[in-house]
Amino acid sequence: MFKLLWVMVLTPALLLPSSLRAEWTGGVEGGSVIRDGNTATRLRLRASLNDRPLSHYVYAEWIRSGSSSYEIGYKPRYWFTDTVYAFGDGSVRIDKPLQIDNETLLVGGLGTELINTAQQQAWVEAGLGVRATNYSTESGIDKAEEALGLVRGKVSQVLSDLFKLELDADITGSSSYLQSQAEVGVSMRLAQGAVKVSHRIRRVDIDGFESIDDSDSSIAFTVGF
Repeated sequence: MFKLLWVMVLTPALLLPSSLRAEWTGGVEGGSVIRDGNTATRLRLRASLNDRPLSHYVYAEWIRSGSSSYEIGYKPRYWFTDTVYAFGDGSVRIDKPLQIDNETLLVGGLGTELINTAQQQAWVEAGLGVRATNYSTESGIDKAEEALGLVRGKVSQVLSDLFKLELDADITGSSSYLQSQAEVGVSMRLAQGAVKVSHRIRRVDIDGFESIDDSDSSIAFTVGF
């Protein structure tokens, strides 16, 4: 079932006319991550098509270490007005530090763009969906497939011609599961992009088990500011 839904989520992006594909913009971020005292390599890719009424965002993240993590996702938005939109979200991830062998997430909901200027951006959205997770054998947690809800948002502020501050946060929960995550980053503009320093914290609470906490800090070069 989830494989079929995942194909349905990705198909619209793959079938876009070539004229639209040419208008996609994107960026690459690569650098080092410090997690639990160990150094890993992080690579992030993103691409977006900011047309109205239908916009698209595709992303991928890879953290290479002794226990690598991967995530890919697609987030379309359909704009009803200049500030209100419906969104979809489909993602697949493998997150060994959180003892997740693989997880599929499909969500839909509503969002609003609070601020969109050259200096400031802010949005918030909430939705409902389904999640299927296979945990590692060592975790002792059974496979979970359940309905969930999420709330998330992002704020960015250009502090000067050289610096930008960004904050991302989200909470995802169900009747037996709660995950919270926040990441703060500061970017410094360079001639061909920017250097970004960021810190991310995550916490997973599952009924009947101890909480799983994870955090990492990174410094990376990113194309785009």
